[in-house]
Amino acid sequence: MNSVIKAMSAGIILAVASSAVFAGGHKNAMKDPKQMEAFLDKKLDKTTGLEGQETALGEGVLAMVKDMTPKAKELDPAVMGHYVNMAVKTMNHQKAYQHEFNDALVKLHLTAVSFAKDQGMYKELVDNDIKTTEFMMKRIAAGIKMTGRKDYALKAVFEQTTCFYQLVDDLKWTSPTSVSYTSPYGHVLKVSQKVGIFKNLTEKEVHDNYTIPRYKRYGEIMGVELAVSDLGENGEVTVSIVE
Repeated sequence: MNSVIKAMSAGIILAVASSAVFAGGHKNAMKDPKQMEAFLDKKLDKTTGLEGQETALGEGVLAMVKDMTPKAKELDPAVMGHYVNMAVKTMNHQKAYQHEFNDALVKLHLTAVSFAKDQGMYKELVDNDIKTTEFMMKRIAAGIKMTGRKDYALKAVFEQTTCFYQLVDDLKWTSPTSVSYTSPYGHVLKVSQKVGIFKNLTEKEVHDNYTIPRYKRYGEIMGVELAVSDLGENGEVTVSIVE
């Protein structure tokens, strides 16, 4: 199995490293239909070379996971392989900028916030978010009331839900009642604004008008007061329980 794992790991590294950048071809392609066809065939091809090997890929990854943690669950190797391939495909996307696995989520959040700003609907945006999370928050509130464990409020927002840890990948607990992370929006905002997208928006506006109000509302629902820091110089965010 170790040889399989090594082969799979090598395959992933090769797939990421071999993403060809078709640079300089666009100007020539604009002059000739056949060159344009060749240009687009190559530019739009996002296959990794791992297609059709998802089950073997998943088996290799799951074997590594089981060796590394007792928390490993029984998962379908084909499904695992499919999502590993999707991760490779995403990381291979380097032409305009290095895409990260949270790219689509970040853009969806920014699209919503940008629209809310243009329409003067920040409050409605936050209210709508609360509608989708209130049920879970109320369940956690009951647990906090029963146990007295206010830290469950932070765990509920920042660790329990894929909505957060698929969006942010560097969460740190700075104390039993405080977490910090880097705001995920700056990278995509910067590269998007070079081509005129989200040009009306700053990361500070996202933080002040979207992130902070949501977290404070979450805390209110769970019966815990949350303090949210200003956006740091490098995008740092700290959220703490107010004792």
